[in-house]
Amino acid sequence: MTKSIIVEGISKKFRIHHEKERKGENRGLLGNLFGRSRSENGDSDEDFWALRDISFDVAQGERLAIVGRNGAGKSTLLKILSRVMSPTEGQIRICGRLSSLLEVGTGFHPDLTGRENVYLNGALLGMSRAEVRQKFDAIVDFAEIERFLDTPVKRYSSGMYVRLAFAVSAFLEPDIIVLDEVLSVGDARFQQKSYAKMRELASQGRTVLFVSHSMNAVKDLCESAILIENGRIKEKTRVDDAIGDYMRHAMHVHGANMPLETEHIDLLAVHVTQSGVKNPNYNFEGDKPVDIELIYSVKETLQNFRIGFYIKTVFGEMLTRALLADRAPDKETVGPGTYSVKASIPSDFLVAGDYVVEVHGSQFGVCDFFGSNVLQPFRIARPPLFNAQHDREQTHGHIYLDPHWNQKRISD
Repeated sequence: MTKSIIVEGISKKFRIHHEKERKGENRGLLGNLFGRSRSENGDSDEDFWALRDISFDVAQGERLAIVGRNGAGKSTLLKILSRVMSPTEGQIRICGRLSSLLEVGTGFHPDLTGRENVYLNGALLGMSRAEVRQKFDAIVDFAEIERFLDTPVKRYSSGMYVRLAFAVSAFLEPDIIVLDEVLSVGDARFQQKSYAKMRELASQGRTVLFVSHSMNAVKDLCESAILIENGRIKEKTRVDDAIGDYMRHAMHVHGANMPLETEHIDLLAVHVTQSGVKNPNYNFEGDKPVDIELIYSVKETLQNFRIGFYIKTVFGEMLTRALLADRAPDKETVGPGTYSVKASIPSDFLVAGDYVVEVHGSQFGVCDFFGSNVLQPFRIARPPLFNAQHDREQTHGHIYLDPHWNQKRISD
């Protein structure tokens, strides 16, 4: 398979300067955590590695997302790939013409008009004026800025900027297009039009690299993803798996700790198990039930009490809920004591992918005890009874439907 990008051992180091603490100020205290070289005046410098030993390949026509938290190193990597900055170590090989859109207005001269900037960007990409003229009408039509074409771009809104910049990048026939979060500036209609254009480019054999904190956008556009943590690649895998790992990690970092104490009820434990066994990674088989147990302590008699859980996608979409009071109204009144309630997600119910148990506890019409404070992500594997050719099942929904098919021949 032809490679568009080959990255071998890329690392990037920055020097961060810290001033010595003076006049009671606390400057430089963080430096005690790092090894430093000290200058004569007592100031210090710190080596910060934004990227460490990054290696991966991108195939021609691949739509690749780069996923990670703020500060993980995503934008630094794209700047190196776009040759905006050089790596401290390692090398990259780019096979073809690369067009990058790293921020609104990249490559535009603010005093030039939209028309002039189209031709300028074409020249920077190595295209002749005749080649740019051939694409010019399509660029203007896509960007929807014909009325302002001869206005200096410094007077454009951010939305106009990004529409024209994307259109230039997409229509001047690059072999590789690199985008860093810029489409978030556009409205929903333009975003969908842009994603469709990028899919079209990939179908023509062009390569797309995409960075966004919108996991829905990443899933909609890309087929594979690199997950970066602390400047290192954690994995390169299918986009669904990378998003699931990213979201699961974020929830573990920011999720609630047990026990959770409130004025009227304490949540003591949440157990998510399969066949009586707790999987430390919360990875479960799809053809077996997943059991959920909630242990809680009630401090006083409560009326209209509800306890249970929601099942959501990692994007926050609610699939279903299960509350004890829905099936047992007599349990809406509860006295002081410690309780355990158990329920199961049936086997062959959830499509293979990543989900979240969100614990719910409330006094109906009075207050929420837990709300969205208790989240437990988990992963479901594909049940073996399903057709193995369904490689990316979760793109087709989240719930398996068993409509009891009955096929019979009604004529020869």
